[in-house]
Amino acid sequence: MILPLSFDDLKIPFLKNDILSVDIGFTNIKVVHVRRKKGDAFKILNFGIGSTPPDCIGNGVISNFEEIAGNLKRIINDNHINEKNVKIVISAGSSIISKILFIEKGAGQWLEDKIRKEVELQIPLEIKANKLFYRITGEVVRERAAYHKVLITVVPNTTMENYIKLLKFLNFKPLSIEIPFSSVARFFCRGVVLVQKDKLSCEPVYTEIKQGTSAVVDLGSETTNLCILNNGALDFSRILLTGGRNLDNIIANRLGVKREVAERYKKMHGITVANTIGNEIQYIVNECIREYMGELLYNIKRSLEFYVNRCDGRKAERILFIGGGSALKGLTQFTGEIVGVPAYTLGMLDFNRIEFGKNLDKDKLRYLVNALGLAM
Repeated sequence: MILPLSFDDLKIPFLKNDILSVDIGFTNIKVVHVRRKKGDAFKILNFGIGSTPPDCIGNGVISNFEEIAGNLKRIINDNHINEKNVKIVISAGSSIISKILFIEKGAGQWLEDKIRKEVELQIPLEIKANKLFYRITGEVVRERAAYHKVLITVVPNTTMENYIKLLKFLNFKPLSIEIPFSSVARFFCRGVVLVQKDKLSCEPVYTEIKQGTSAVVDLGSETTNLCILNNGALDFSRILLTGGRNLDNIIANRLGVKREVAERYKKMHGITVANTIGNEIQYIVNECIREYMGELLYNIKRSLEFYVNRCDGRKAERILFIGGGSALKGLTQFTGEIVGVPAYTLGMLDFNRIEFGKNLDKDKLRYLVNALGLAM
């Protein structure tokens, strides 16, 4: 639910068979043309990934409107996409605030009024200058009193308006604007299955991701987004203001090379298990990655513990990595060592309700989760 409602003034029908989803990241712009099929099935007709102009978006805020619009239009045209009904996801950053609140149940006030007042007490901002999204995720009893457990997200009005302005400038029909956490949750609760081998029989074992508690980690270039899904529903979210570009800079400084070269070394070597003595570059790259990822994973571990201890959450049964950084070699094994929770990438999952159009590269799926979730 949203306080206040965001799109009443647009007067545009929301349910469309064909949708163009747009995800503007710090490094890449992703567009996906999706067609709804019977039931919960979807077909990806086409997609495009192109570069985001330098210094045009930061911390979730578009700073150079014309440059972003030009590149977005070019990516759409280059991939021969003609769809005009568009959904867009807001890029994550510190301007987006997400928090768990516990609102006491009882008569006397509307729940929405209670949520608004609690937000004003706990978050130092002008509530009228922001859109307030909320979702009731459960109920908790504390000291004989019952409380609603509420996940709230606050987004500045100016940020929302900027994204609408971008779409209208390109003559698109804006259907909705969403925060990244909700689109990720929608993606993973639509028939996504974890495929593993039974240790004794070696037969495949299938587990629906929407069952139990999953932590989804989006490894972006500027931010790392964590959201926790409890039985398929979004129950917790957090934005960590660090990403793959920070790691590239660390490697570049240690080796004395350009960031682009450091990024290639990162992709080439990853987190190496074997002895790297004798290969100085590989040794330094491995050391940098282990130091950086070790600290990042420790912060993720602390967030998972906070969710359990302070937010009445359940222990995560699995970690799912998405985003460009999820291709890092050795990531899942290293995560298991640091966090103590089994980790997986999209290559270990089965998407039985998503059909890919002919000749589309399925390996690019890790970049498209936010955009695909928008269309679902």
